[in-house]
Amino acid sequence: FFYDPNIHGVDIPALTAKFEPYLDGLVSRGDLTYLLGDMLGEITAQHIYLGGGERPQPKRVPGGLLGADYTVENDRYRFAKIYHGENWNPQLRAPLTEPGVKVSEGDYLLAVNGKPLTGKDEIFRFFEQTAGKAVRLTVSADPSGKGSREVEVVPIGDEETLRLPAWMDENRRKVEKATNGRVAYIYLPDTAVDGYTNFNRYYFAQANRDAAVIDERFNGGGTAADYIIDYLSRPLMNLW
Repeated sequence: FFYDPNIHGVDIPALTAKFEPYLDGLVSRGDLTYLLGDMLGEITAQHIYLGGGERPQPKRVPGGLLGADYTVENDRYRFAKIYHGENWNPQLRAPLTEPGVKVSEGDYLLAVNGKPLTGKDEIFRFFEQTAGKAVRLTVSADPSGKGSREVEVVPIGDEETLRLPAWMDENRRKVEKATNGRVAYIYLPDTAVDGYTNFNRYYFAQANRDAAVIDERFNGGGTAADYIIDYLSRPLMNLW
């Protein structure tokens, strides 16, 4: 179904002969997909996709996450960073900052559901199949457990909704500090729904700035950003 019957001048028999010797070295469907992707690259056209094929389906065990970074100190896991999210928004719920959960950065995680946790353990094993379920944590500011307390949290299944906004906010603060508040910062995760939502939320909240950094790194693609370009090119005509 390629739009050009000549396939951009690619000699398909010659291309087949060029790549065929690699078949002997394939050991998985993933290897074959990689090879086919290299062949498609010879056509030099964007948005040509490749998928399918038989793949082994391993049994997956979903885990729960607390929205935190850890360090191992004194043979204990310690909360190095706690992501705050927006707990009024169900999609940005942060387990360790919900009302009544008294956990601070620097606290040690001593046990999960009564099972002692040390720095030699794999911490995520203690949270298998806990997303959306209440979990009891034993925490303390002292690695010995002195003054420990128990808190109940509900882990989440994915931390991207916490880590991405935190990264965006850090970038925004860097730009604000470096420019003495003169330049806005807007991150576009894509040029689809999330990207336009981000643009509306962050651009109009900073429309009084002299300039704007529009950051599209790692974006997931989408449509042409004509809506965004249109607004960026509009001069201020009036306000009230």
